[in-house]
Amino acid sequence: MKIATIILNVLLLIGLIPSILAAMTSPMIFDAGQSSHLWRVFWTAVALPVVIVVCQIISWIAFYRDNYSMAFKISLIPTVHVVVLILLMLTMNGTVTRGPSSQNTEKKTG
Repeated sequence: MKIATIILNVLLLIGLIPSILAAMTSPMIFDAGQSSHLWRVFWTAVALPVVIVVCQIISWIAFYRDNYSMAFKISLIPTVHVVVLILLMLTMNGTVTRGPSSQNTEKKTG
């Protein structure tokens, strides 16, 4: 359990950089319009770096107190967060409500 916890924590720290980039670019998800589902995806993406950092701190505290089982379980929380984010992104089809500026403004001829 000790080595698995260390490997998982290293992988999460490596994944912190892409999650920060995803959080910074997540406001662009609203370019096509807004919906409550997009807001859930947005807040999940923004919260991911925070969840990784907080779980890393708590996990390493548990690790140094020789509680390897708890440290491993806490390290799994960001992994669950990533799975939820992926599931939310996969279910985004057709959830966008377009505003009046994106409606078809072509004039009919004839």
